[in-house]
Amino acid sequence: MTLKSKMSNSKHKVSLPGSIRNFVERQARVPLESLFEDRETPFYPYCEYWRRAVAAMLLSGRIAAKDDTFPNMTDVKRICKEANFDQYLFEATSRFLVTAKIIQPNKQGSRYKPGKFSDAFWNHQLQPLRETARQAFLELVQQFTSFQVWRPTFATSSMLDGLVALFAAAFQDLAIRRDHAGKVFLEFSKLPTSDLIGLGQQLGLREFHCDAEGWDSWLDEPGQQALLSALYHSSWAYTTDHQKRSWMYLSDTARIILGLVAPPQLPAPVVDFKVLPNLGVLAGADLPPEKLVPLFRHCKIKRIDRVFEFQLDKRQLTETTSHEPLARKLREVLEESGPLPATADSLLSHRPLGGGEIRIRGCSAIVQSESPEVFDAIRQHSRLKGYLEAGTPKDYLLIKQQSNPSNFVQRCEELGFRVTILKS
Repeated sequence: MTLKSKMSNSKHKVSLPGSIRNFVERQARVPLESLFEDRETPFYPYCEYWRRAVAAMLLSGRIAAKDDTFPNMTDVKRICKEANFDQYLFEATSRFLVTAKIIQPNKQGSRYKPGKFSDAFWNHQLQPLRETARQAFLELVQQFTSFQVWRPTFATSSMLDGLVALFAAAFQDLAIRRDHAGKVFLEFSKLPTSDLIGLGQQLGLREFHCDAEGWDSWLDEPGQQALLSALYHSSWAYTTDHQKRSWMYLSDTARIILGLVAPPQLPAPVVDFKVLPNLGVLAGADLPPEKLVPLFRHCKIKRIDRVFEFQLDKRQLTETTSHEPLARKLREVLEESGPLPATADSLLSHRPLGGGEIRIRGCSAIVQSESPEVFDAIRQHSRLKGYLEAGTPKDYLLIKQQSNPSNFVQRCEELGFRVTILKS
């Protein structure tokens, strides 16, 4: 991913040992000031509006979790198309959020819920963020490492975050060629251990974080790619183009998380919240998740920016507020913005479809109900109608032979239908 950023001044005054200084001078490199026209204030780690949007979308219930805990890409493509959001940025960001235990699958493993470090993320608590981000970086290295490749230990015990800290100090305010980055990390890890330890001591790192004797075993060609992928997914490194070449540099986020620079002041929170007569909803990115998540669940997503833009839509509400508690919850959230416009009040007063009772015969996959309204709700629902055979009589529904009835039952229950499985 390619994002614009600038480095802040280090809180550590370091003197590079001779071997490290000479190594840096031998590399193809450019000063960061030559890559960017202006110097930007560093971002506070992991507080970007788009990152909060991804977290809220994961928690909205609109994206299923796969068996490997990562998002179902069909759901991701659908919601990214609606929000005009970069699918690949979503995929990388969601992988980090899940790996860092900010978001985690629920007990059923089908949707997401807040993880151990959720509060630290939403409330910008730096110390727990440092803890989980460093651990997540190492786990990402493991995820991107093939099982067929031999390693002396698991990545979580490799102390590669210590290598990155030393590298960041040595190449402060410098970018290196992207196509050389993996090899540069490998050669850097082979520098004299005593000099690496000396640099680490200046940075306040414990000695065992600077012992490079085992790092080169992690940095063969597949390992280099795993390391770089983990850096990008953690937002510890970015790339930018300059003079027909692509350059890689370590980010403010990496330097702050690794303790090399002091964090900046948090920007003023954006907490706008307003419901418009045209059924639009404006919500600042710094609102708490208790307000943001229902909006991402029940509204159409129109724009991802510092102020999120949503649209109340009758069809969307029909599908997502399929039983009364969800409808009431959305109204309660919106009423916190102030008196609702008459248009929004009228729309939110509609009676939700669904929430009725259905009976399913497992062997024949026949869906029965005494309520025609329930059948209509299922036939019209975008997340249910794809399971059904076309052209069935009005008094029952038939699940497609190639569909999984268990998935249909699970989705019905998530949407508020009461399901009874009948014995044959």
